[in-house]
Amino acid sequence: MKIFFLGEPLRNLGETFKYEGNLVNSIDVYQEVEKFLAALSCGKECQRMLIFIGEEHWKQTQLIRDFTVSQGIMARLFVNKPDSDLELRDNLIFSFNFGDGGFNRFLSNVEKQVRRLAGMSQFVRKLREDLIFFAFSDSTMFLTGETGTGKSMVAQIVHMISHRRSNRFLELNCANVPEDLLESELFGHVKGSFTGAYNNKKGLLEETNKGAILLDEIGEMPQHVQSKLLVAMDTGKFLPVGSNKEIKVDVRFYSATNQDPKQHMRSDLYHRLSELRIDMIPLRERRDDIPILVNNFLTNFGYAIKFEDFPSEVQRSFFGHNYSGNVRELRNIVTRFVEFSESPETKKEEKYDPNAFAKTELTERFVESMVDLYMARNEPLRDMMEKLHARLESEIVKRVLKSCSWKKEEAAKKLSVSRRTIDNMVKRYHLDRRNISQKK
Repeated sequence: MKIFFLGEPLRNLGETFKYEGNLVNSIDVYQEVEKFLAALSCGKECQRMLIFIGEEHWKQTQLIRDFTVSQGIMARLFVNKPDSDLELRDNLIFSFNFGDGGFNRFLSNVEKQVRRLAGMSQFVRKLREDLIFFAFSDSTMFLTGETGTGKSMVAQIVHMISHRRSNRFLELNCANVPEDLLESELFGHVKGSFTGAYNNKKGLLEETNKGAILLDEIGEMPQHVQSKLLVAMDTGKFLPVGSNKEIKVDVRFYSATNQDPKQHMRSDLYHRLSELRIDMIPLRERRDDIPILVNNFLTNFGYAIKFEDFPSEVQRSFFGHNYSGNVRELRNIVTRFVEFSESPETKKEEKYDPNAFAKTELTERFVESMVDLYMARNEPLRDMMEKLHARLESEIVKRVLKSCSWKKEEAAKKLSVSRRTIDNMVKRYHLDRRNISQKK
């Protein structure tokens, strides 16, 4: 990746270049548009560029943009606009105030964010560069990969670099919300639209207007909600549950899954959500990054030691572990090693990770809704808790069975219960494979 500056630095920055980061080795400066375009033509072997244009050349911005597109150069253009924050001006063209240190702060923030991806493997180096260009786009982005590979963090990094960074970024784990509540969670509802809807409630799409949302485990979204989401993306409008008044929103969509999306999603929605796609590879396929990741964790934990200080046999055990939980599991292993001297070889694999169903904000919203429901009812607390327990248990068992293609032995292992317990719950809650399949 190269950085070009077209214009007079002192006039636009109010100072000479002071950027001392490691994002790029140098910044090429040109004063004249003709010489600048000639340089781009000669340097087409560098297919990725960030181009900063001084305000004296702002009228040539579209010309330069169209030239890079015609030459097959991936470029993002940034125009100096005094007294303004980072904003989208036109396709691939952005503006912000270069002066008062704005230019250096911009580059420093980009570098700070991409450096959150620890590692020096070829995959990580390329991903860092990809994220810079993905950030300066409003295209949808689809992330795939095993659990723990960092899909959520990648979406956060892209948002914090982008022109939407001053607006909200929220995550919705579609597997964390009961199917009959997911539509309300996403689109909101009006008072009285269903049992328990005692107040108007904004959905997450309205909450993230002008910002971005990550739809995690998108394959768990019911078909009717997928259909409504597709319409909302195409039109920028939707109806809250029970309302006849449309809500207009401007939201960038990120989606993620650890499953095959084509097996769990409407094909039209998948293609709409995957204008950009990132496939996160498992940690076992980039083992060279393990020492750097371990050192990052040690630093975050407050230790001055490094991976290189570990005994050789411990280092070998870190490299030899399978990491089915990827970076998330590596972090847990480092914690166990520094606190209990437990090496990766002695770590017992967990059968089931309850964190897959947990997102703090959604949990709090769920608890608040349940408390509101209880306060509106005149029944003993014990009775309501028994009903709630049965409802949650039924939904979780149904979801796990569905994810295991109705293989009860596999579902029992995931839930850490016996096969007989699974059979009993299927019978108790009248779960039927045929009915569940028909809802797909």
